[in-house]
Amino acid sequence: MALGLFVQLSGFLFNNDGSRQATQVYLLLFVPALILLIAERFALSLWRQPSALILLALLGWVVLRSCFDDSWKAPGYSLKVALLILLYVFVVGHLVRRGVIEIPLALAVLLACCFAWLTLMVQFVVLDKPLAYEVLRSTGRLQELGWHGFADFSYPIPAGLYYGIFAVLLLSVLVERELKAWAWLPVLVGLAGLLVYVLLTFSRGAWFSTLAGSLTLLLLSPQRRARVLLLIGALLILLMMAVFWSRVEHEWFLGASQRGPIWLNWLARLPEFWALGQGPGVSLVYRYPWGDIVHHAHSLYLQLWFEYGIVGFVLFVLLLGTALFKAWRLRADPAARVALATLVFALVAMVSDISSVFTRPNPYWVVLWLPIGLIVGLRPLVEPSTTQ
Repeated sequence: MALGLFVQLSGFLFNNDGSRQATQVYLLLFVPALILLIAERFALSLWRQPSALILLALLGWVVLRSCFDDSWKAPGYSLKVALLILLYVFVVGHLVRRGVIEIPLALAVLLACCFAWLTLMVQFVVLDKPLAYEVLRSTGRLQELGWHGFADFSYPIPAGLYYGIFAVLLLSVLVERELKAWAWLPVLVGLAGLLVYVLLTFSRGAWFSTLAGSLTLLLLSPQRRARVLLLIGALLILLMMAVFWSRVEHEWFLGASQRGPIWLNWLARLPEFWALGQGPGVSLVYRYPWGDIVHHAHSLYLQLWFEYGIVGFVLFVLLLGTALFKAWRLRADPAARVALATLVFALVAMVSDISSVFTRPNPYWVVLWLPIGLIVGLRPLVEPSTTQ
């Protein structure tokens, strides 16, 4: 299953055929997970915690809500997605408890670093893309490798979020691990590649998510080098802002990229759907005065309420809250600090990006369901004794 998780995490990079990736993930991850879940009698001990129980309730509501006539998603599809999410969280939690989660995560981070640097070289050396801000901002935002469809995320936002969460995971290696002297350089080079890629997606959701996850990690860590890295990072950000101040002003002027009218439209329509929602898969359509049309709320929190009503929204918030509280309570454990940082990354990402997480495996699973699985698998550092 560790191999299957690695394939799921990294398949978006080395597979240029979506159907082939799906086959690999099913055979290497979901089928073995289902067999193990049955063999362990549904691993009841893993689910006996608030966040896991709320996850079960949330997925149950997702399936139930799809049975209504106004749903655009068939009940069978929603049931399949719910089962896949449960299996995914089970796999991640199981690997955490077995102490082997670091293997697939480390391999996935390594591959992400390689593809980040490959993308930079292909785009700006091989394809000779201009590095001028105006060109990059308008037509040159990074979203693909640029060779035979590999590492193609179709849009800059999922690309930025995908590489961003791996940047947070790699930063945790610098902060929490005692590295040998020779290991610092390759880790720093890999982290630089990931951060430059995220920067050049010009996805402010990815920027702020990566910043929030990194700050969480650096502020919570008791390690002295965390304070040093925090100071270095702050100085680098201030230096970049000073050098590129005109670009910073332009980004500030762009604001939320016209999300404000979409959110006001959501608020105006709230009385129509606040209780039960409009139905799974239903688009929140908004037409701008100049004719452009968007089909979702550009905020997962708002879109989820729009589709699943206040029941789905409250269950989702409770899931995030209980997971956040568990990771915070166990923050003395380095694994809990890493899991908490990735969840904070997801919390920020879902404010202005991500349209749905109740889908078949996609890059957004890495953003949300991976942190949930990491937290579900956490145990207290000292287990209470059961012997008298």
